[in-house]
Amino acid sequence: MLAKDTNQRCVLVIVADGFGEMEAMIFLSLLRQAGLCVKSVGLTSGLVGGAHGIWIMPDLTLADLDQLTKTASINAVVLPEGRHSLAKLEADPRVHRLLRQVAAQQGQIVTSREGLRVLRVAAVWSSEA
Repeated sequence: MLAKDTNQRCVLVIVADGFGEMEAMIFLSLLRQAGLCVKSVGLTSGLVGGAHGIWIMPDLTLADLDQLTKTASINAVVLPEGRHSLAKLEADPRVHRLLRQVAAQQGQIVTSREGLRVLRVAAVWSSEA
């Protein structure tokens, strides 16, 4: 069994069908170039289609996160734009649990104004905040 390295911190970019390709690719590319642990995460296994027809194969699925969290801490989550993608994230209780966990550990959640609805539904952010 691998020991958790408290210095190993990862950023997750959560994608679902209809995700904003530009935002997702910029985060993935720039953070990887900076030498950070960054993983794209799909809701399920297989290819995920972006809002403009670009397909990617995520590094992990939400089901794989348990394995990742045994060896690393999640210090940030990115929710790229994309109305259809954000609606799928909003409807998934696993996403809600992940966002609450990251917020409870003082992690960062990065999203657009449109993505704030996902945070509200997950009870991570309120409009009064």
